[in-house]
Amino acid sequence: MLKLDNITKVYELGEMKQVALNRVSLSFRNSEFAAILGPSGSGKTTLLSIIGGLDKYTSGDLIINNISTKESKDSDWDSYRNH
Repeated sequence: MLKLDNITKVYELGEMKQVALNRVSLSFRNSEFAAILGPSGSGKTTLLSIIGGLDKYTSGDLIINNISTKESKDSDWDSYRNH
């Protein structure tokens, strides 16, 4: 199971802040097929990068198999991506 709980992602460049995801919550069951749809700039790629362990979220929690990723180390993310 994969669950996103109030995931927020903010990109910062100097004093400029761009909110890519704002408190997104969803869950996926094992072996579930899902489609991510939305207009250009709506955060689809950012969401998939967070789910894939390629990008870190600013706040919220990504829960994988009932385990929070808030305290995950780089080696944990490497293992996640490899499996």
